[in-house]
Amino acid sequence: MRVSARIALLSLILFSLGTSSAFAQVDIPPLSVKTELPLYDQGDTVVFKGHVKNLDANNMIDLTVRVVGPLVNGTSSNILQVKQITPQLNGDYEGFFIVSGPLWKTKGDYRILVNYGPQKADTTFFFNGGTGASVIDTPPPPPPPKCGPGEVLQNNVCVPFTQPPPQCGTGTVYDPVSKTCVVAQPVQCPPGQILSGGICVDEPPKPIDKPVVCGPGTVPNAQGICVPAPKADDKGGCLIATAAFGSELAPQVQLLREVRDNVLLSTHSGTGFMSAFNAVYYSFSPTVADWERDNPVFKELVKTAITPMLSTLSILNYVDIDSEGQMLGYGIGIILLNIGMYFVVPAVVIIKVRGLLQKRRL
Repeated sequence: MRVSARIALLSLILFSLGTSSAFAQVDIPPLSVKTELPLYDQGDTVVFKGHVKNLDANNMIDLTVRVVGPLVNGTSSNILQVKQITPQLNGDYEGFFIVSGPLWKTKGDYRILVNYGPQKADTTFFFNGGTGASVIDTPPPPPPPKCGPGEVLQNNVCVPFTQPPPQCGTGTVYDPVSKTCVVAQPVQCPPGQILSGGICVDEPPKPIDKPVVCGPGTVPNAQGICVPAPKADDKGGCLIATAAFGSELAPQVQLLREVRDNVLLSTHSGTGFMSAFNAVYYSFSPTVADWERDNPVFKELVKTAITPMLSTLSILNYVDIDSEGQMLGYGIGIILLNIGMYFVVPAVVIIKVRGLLQKRRL
């Protein structure tokens, strides 16, 4: 009986230790964001912070932060703020914005959306509503202190006033005994020293120029610091969509930018596709954008024509692409879907209508 009791007690201790270890593990999400407070009034400063779990220091990219709201049924397409934030080397990041101005009137829930490559995170806060005025809730600075006779204000503190010595000309120095400028004695420094501030100091060691070697995807800047290399295919924004929908902050233009930055450019095959696409797209898109601005009718036609394509591209924001094969599969599928909508369906309709017309003639 004693042996059985000892075995049971030992099993209970081992089970307790295993359970404690299991509960001690904390699952850190790939990307997180949170606000300091859950509720804000007009003029408050909303400070948000978060963490990027798997940060590639050799290929740093900025986080895209958007503030949308007010939420209706948990969603909203009204973009109030757009920011780009560079994370620190340890993965932490922090930012802020002020809830004031003509866009901040409606009381309700608002959401902060953060994108880092294909990773996404969001958090929600409540805004008490406002008048739309640009109000910043900061107390006025205190008045400066009043100094007495013979005192001056320095760094917001009254100190005794001291008459500065006169400025002497070239080759002269101030003599505190006579309180006048006298001819300066020539100073000759020994070898290995230089004259600095009227005294001889050791010469600084000459810097040794060594080439800066950076990792993949980075290049040295003028200060010799490795920074992300500029992308060769980054020639501008979505010119045709921006001209069609009137603003770079339009939800449709934001959708195209998110698909490009967060989905296509996160894989080698997507980056190669964007390089080939941009070579063709930017050869004619400035001209088409100018036509849209000059002709409202043509602008509406382009807007109607690209709307189905935007619907198909939005699929990429709702799938997880973790490999080159998945990127190729989804990309080819969306290309075939657009070919079907823009070419196959109209061709079938034309053939059917043509057949009906020929039957009526007979």
